[in-house]
Amino acid sequence: MKKILVPTDFSEPSYYGLDAAAELAKKTGAAVHIFNACEVSNYYYSTDPLVIAPPASIMIEGLNESLLKTAKTKLNSLLKRQSLKGIKVAVNCEITSNVHNSITAYADKIKADLIIMGSHGAGNLKEIILGSTAERVVRFAVKPVIVIPVKPAKGLFKKIVFASDFEPEAYGIFPFVRDIAKINSAEIHLLKVNTMDQFSRTIDDRKKMQDFSRKFGGKFVTSLYSDYMKEEGILNYAHEIKADLIAIGTHGKKGLRRFFSEDVSEGIVRLSHIPILIVNLKKYKVKRDLK
Repeated sequence: MKKILVPTDFSEPSYYGLDAAAELAKKTGAAVHIFNACEVSNYYYSTDPLVIAPPASIMIEGLNESLLKTAKTKLNSLLKRQSLKGIKVAVNCEITSNVHNSITAYADKIKADLIIMGSHGAGNLKEIILGSTAERVVRFAVKPVIVIPVKPAKGLFKKIVFASDFEPEAYGIFPFVRDIAKINSAEIHLLKVNTMDQFSRTIDDRKKMQDFSRKFGGKFVTSLYSDYMKEEGILNYAHEIKADLIAIGTHGKKGLRRFFSEDVSEGIVRLSHIPILIVNLKKYKVKRDLK
């Protein structure tokens, strides 16, 4: 791991992600890139923007410059944060009308290995419908994302739940989960949740999990769990074993389709009180993609 991207809006929850990234960076030697995407509204004009009156254009440009200046001052002050001492740190900011797009684009630009961000969670109906910035980043990012909803504990992740259906796609994303576990000397629990509307036989599930475990060395705790919904099952199991991190794959659904078949990962991000690692499944189609 060489580069960790940490988006920040300078709120306390965003610093949870920064401190977690700092601890991970100390263990891996990675550089931490702190990024602020300063959101402004789109501007709409009744005439061609190219012929907009100069005073209005100057006013908008001046506002953007002021926002960037403030953001840069705050970013530079973060460099003095105790948790970042001894770590390679870079800072950057930009004006945008779409925060999650700027975050994912910047992650691609710097070739980040991982995005770590704090989460505010859903606080009202609008946020529940549209999703928080963290949910949107999870939905659109190709890079793995760790969402930190609470102040990180020292030592980070010692017990990790990898929740999956253990189909071929899972073989592709698990190596990254295993790497995170190795960095933290963590115990991994392989979890399959059964629900009434997505029932599968125990004997078949056990066979899938045994094959999966054997492929990666077999030193894992394996568990089958039943609940009304997958999200509830994952969260309830994680709570019962006092897990420090939930790892899950996402298909990164976009547009209206997600309202009819919402990714479990987004529900976990919205509801979890412990950190979540989300790895995009689209990058890995079948077992042979695993190297």
